[in-house]
Parts: sequence; C-alpha cells; structure tokens
Amino acid sequence: MSEIASFNDFLQRMAGIEDVSVPWLGALREEARTLFAGSGLPTRRVEAWKYSDLSRALALAARDSGPARPTPSPPGAHTVLFENGALAEGKSAPAEAGAMPLRNVLADPQTPFAKLIGHVYPQKDHAILNLNTALMEDGLVLHVRPNTTLPAPLFIRHDWEGEGARTPEGRHLRLLIVLDDGAEATVIEAHSGSPGFSTVVTEVALAAGARLNHIRFERFGAAARQSAVTLAEVKSSASYKGFYLSEGGLFCRHEALLRLSGKDAQADLGGIFLTAEGRHCDNTIVITHAGPDTASRQIFRGALSGDSRGVFQGCVRVRPEAQGADARQLSRALLLSRQAEAAIKPELEILADNVKCSHGATTGELDPAALFYLRARGIPEAKARELLIEAFLAEVIAALESEALRACAEAFVSDWLSGQTNEIPHAR
Repeated sequence: MSEIASFNDFLQRMAGIEDVSVPWLGALREEARTLFAGSGLPTRRVEAWKYSDLSRALALAARDSGPARPTPSPPGAHTVLFENGALAEGKSAPAEAGAMPLRNVLADPQTPFAKLIGHVYPQKDHAILNLNTALMEDGLVLHVRPNTTLPAPLFIRHDWEGEGARTPEGRHLRLLIVLDDGAEATVIEAHSGSPGFSTVVTEVALAAGARLNHIRFERFGAAARQSAVTLAEVKSSASYKGFYLSEGGLFCRHEALLRLSGKDAQADLGGIFLTAEGRHCDNTIVITHAGPDTASRQIFRGALSGDSRGVFQGCVRVRPEAQGADARQLSRALLLSRQAEAAIKPELEILADNVKCSHGATTGELDPAALFYLRARGIPEAKARELLIEAFLAEVIAALESEALRACAEAFVSDWLSGQTNEIPHAR
C-alpha cells in the first residue's frame, strides 16, 4: 500500500487550512486550490510530463533506502537546516544570512512579500505549483538590499530521514529569493535522504543588475519522491547562474522556468545527472527570452547505469520583442549499461527574426578506443572507466566560478563513481 495521499486526500488537506486573519494568503491559497482541483495531478498525457510518471511513482510501495548520505557542505557558508520539511530552529540561524522563516512571513497580514509569493513568474496551469501554494507551510525568504553582496553563501540543507519523512500528505516548502538592484548572492540547496513525497518551489526575483548563483545538490535515497520547481524573473542586466547536480530517486524532477524580461538579462545553466539502481531523474528547463539582447546557455550531461532513466527537456522560447537574443543549448548522455535509458528532448520556439539560437543532443557509450588507450598503459578497466566518466562531466563542473563549489561537485561525482564499482566494469 502506498504511504502517499491520493488526489482527494490532497483536496481534503487543502480544505482544512484556513487563513482568515491573513487575507492575502487566504486568497492565494483559494485560487491555487481551485486550479489544482480542476487539473489534478500531472499525467503522462501532459506533454511536459511525457517521460515522468508521477502518478505511478506515488502508487508504488516505499522501499528502504538505507541511511541518508549527506551532501558536500561548502566551507564558510551560513547553514539553515530543514529536517523532514520543517525548519530546525535550534540548529539554524537564518537571520545571520539576512533570511527569515517563511512561517513568519505567511502569518503577517502586512508583509511586503505578499506581492511576490506566488507572483514572481506565475504559471496558473502548473499542477505542482498550485499544490505547493495551497499546502506550503515552511521555507525561507531571503531579501538582499540594493548594491549589497551576501558575504557568505546561504546553504539551505534539507535532510529527510525516518518515519517523519513519510507523512501521508507529503511536505511542501517554498523559498523566496529577492535581490534588489545590483545585489549579489550565492544560494545552495542541498537534499539528502528519502522524502515520501515533497514539493519544493523556489521563486527568484532579480532586479536590474542583480546576480544570483543558485546551486542544487540532490543526494536522495532510492525511495525518494520529489517534484521541485525553480521560477525566476530576470530583469535588465541581471544574471541567473544555476548548477544542478542530482542522483535522482524513485521519482526526482526539477523544473527551471526562467523569464529574461529585461535588456541584456542572462541565464547560464549547467547540470549533471547520475543515475543507477532503477532511479529516475528529470531535468526540465524552459527559458523564455522576452527582452532585447538577452542571452542563455544550457549545458547538461548525464551518466546512467543499471536500469535507470535520465530525462532532459530543454526548451528555449524567443518572443517577438526579444530581438538580438542569443541562446545555446547542449545536452549529452553517457549510457553505462544496456538497460539504462536517456530521454533527451531539445526545443526551440523562435518568434523573432534577429537571433542566434542553437541546440544539440547526443547519447552514446564510452569510447572503446579511449578505454583501450588507458588500459594499454596499465590502468585497470574500472579505473579507466571512472577517468573517462569524470572527464566527460568535467566541462560542466569547470563552469562553476567558486573553487569551493567545484570541489564539492567533484567530491559528489567521485562518491557516486565509487558506489558504481560493481556496475561500471561490467557495462557493455
């Protein structure tokens, strides 16, 4: 029997939440409830969910994932800890990083963030966003003032472990990141363990000239189910740099929906997915160029072993007003076994006539000539395969500007490879 609530259970949970004393929140939740009731949970009949069957994942019996493996922690960062979807107040000091608990914001009828939560980049027909909005309880709000640089990275750590991670109705978190004109910050989200089901929505509002480095490390257990969404509105001369590294889970999906709305706005996204043991990892990216002279880059690479599945859907939309747009996208997947499956779907939708846009996608195996070259020089086969995989992923990691973050990413990859020593040598 599934430990996850059904569609009707979600609706019942929504109906039990009242925000009478906070009118703006009550209205926001009511709209989300109505939209979610009309659409239901996403199915594979929805084109964007063609390769990721959430309903099936929710119906599967939970499996034992073993103890949680923590994600690499960058030195010098301000850490805010969430345990099974709840802020661990005794172990966190969000105020030191200029952040505040979402609960406090949601309880304030006069909060200035009422105009932003749920409104940064609205997606009215998105079922997961509506589910999260209707049920969000915990999370974090970060606001960086004009021309201010956050002195240290904000490290938001999510640990999911034990019975508390498998609540029937799931846990639903919301992060709001607001950078005023000329502000700069680095925010790292890290997930480990096995949530029974969780949704995490990160809303990013970047004013003119703001710069955000946004990193997601996902080291889920094999039984984890999570659907996450990052929404970003990027204004003139602002920059969003994202790096997403995931091992997947029973069901693991992250969507990045970005709108480059101002002149010279930029988005630079890199990602790595490493899957094994029947895991599923979905990276879905939609970047909309809506301002002149905007630029975007997407570089994603995956290594898949066992009977796992990796998904990359990358869409670039260029609106008529986005003359001078420059968009490039490249995805590559490395299959380490005959049972692994990669679903790669690049898309371009261009409605302007003065643009530079390109995309490319490849899927293949390790180069036997390169493998023979290394083995001929005395390197054991398993080690030779590891070296080739690390080299395949190195270009994405090298794009990280921070040496400390590069070291974290390299440690993450190295740890995953060490756990695949029995699989990789036998991949054919």
